[in-house]
Amino acid sequence: MNSTYYQLILLGDTTCLACESIRHRFFELLKERGLDASLVAVLDGALVMADPGTGGYESYKPSFAFYFGGIGHGDKDVEAVEKLMENGDAIFPICFTADKYKEEMPVVLHPVNGRMYKEDELNSIVNVAFEELRLLRKNRRVFISYKRSDSSAVANQLFDVLSRHQFDVFLDTYSIRGAADFQAELHHRITDSDVLIQLNSPHFKDSDWCEEEISEANARRVGVLQINWPGVKPGEADQLSAVRQLDDVDFRRKRWKRSTSTLKTKVLGDIASKIEEIRARNIAARQDNLTGEFVKEAERQGRTIIKEPTFLVERRGNDEFWYYIPAIGVPKSDDCHESVKMLERWNGTLPKKVYLIYDDLSILPRWIKHLEWLNEYLEVKTIQKRDFESWLKKTK
Repeated sequence: MNSTYYQLILLGDTTCLACESIRHRFFELLKERGLDASLVAVLDGALVMADPGTGGYESYKPSFAFYFGGIGHGDKDVEAVEKLMENGDAIFPICFTADKYKEEMPVVLHPVNGRMYKEDELNSIVNVAFEELRLLRKNRRVFISYKRSDSSAVANQLFDVLSRHQFDVFLDTYSIRGAADFQAELHHRITDSDVLIQLNSPHFKDSDWCEEEISEANARRVGVLQINWPGVKPGEADQLSAVRQLDDVDFRRKRWKRSTSTLKTKVLGDIASKIEEIRARNIAARQDNLTGEFVKEAERQGRTIIKEPTFLVERRGNDEFWYYIPAIGVPKSDDCHESVKMLERWNGTLPKKVYLIYDDLSILPRWIKHLEWLNEYLEVKTIQKRDFESWLKKTK
């Protein structure tokens, strides 16, 4: 089975120097950011069309494609392009000759916004792939749920290991009981995470909130990894969770009955790898669900939305373009700011309209009110999933 979790796809004239520069810089930045090169598979057009069992394209994995144009190479890899577009994967066309974009690209890519290659903009080009694959640390969020009296040392071990793997880690604690809105805060935190890790120690499920956490994570398509202590088995509510069953030999000196008990280094590494796998699978599902719902509703109302790298675009009258950026988790004001900067880098100018689309399920009401207040002041507006239909009708 393929152990990579993300796919970088290189299509078109892959013998050009730009292709080699982009590929080399991508893996340089991956290393600089503390991530292992083995996380990312590199595919060409033939592998996109190949069977997954032979190292081919796997549609459920987060994927990003560069297409390198060239006058005279015809419709190279056009079948692969069509397959990726049908799956909703982003394709970033790179062209080389001014005013010759359509001559360099297959017809299927003519509606997609391309970019002229410039060596001094290499980092900017490569970072589009990192943004789309959500490999930047600020987008790699995990939530550790545990019981202090059982597993505080393991929780701290995982915090350290996952931080080194460039995850933004939130530690939950079941000793918190005071605030009346704790449950809502908990759900809000889960909504903003890619993976929920439950340290299922002997007394973990004494908490009334344990099953609620799993139900909430499943509803939000947040991946769940349940790490079960020796003798602890999954329950009926855990059927959608990935499970890592621990044995006494997984603990140092086989001691696992104390809050100070710790896991062996190899076990921690295996868990980190499993979390990466779950995260990759679930962020792809969450983004596909969000953008899919928006595009489906837009098409129902006769509007055409095109998938671009990191965003959706709609062409309006008078050659005006509106941009829609999916926000996975809880949108923040800096997401709005960074969205504008990303689109300015992409287009060279600030687009007319920019929107963040997000799923408001389990986001705190006060946070939604804050986003609505920001809509009065920021150039980037937010649209809740529950409002897709009414908003699209209003702006038709």
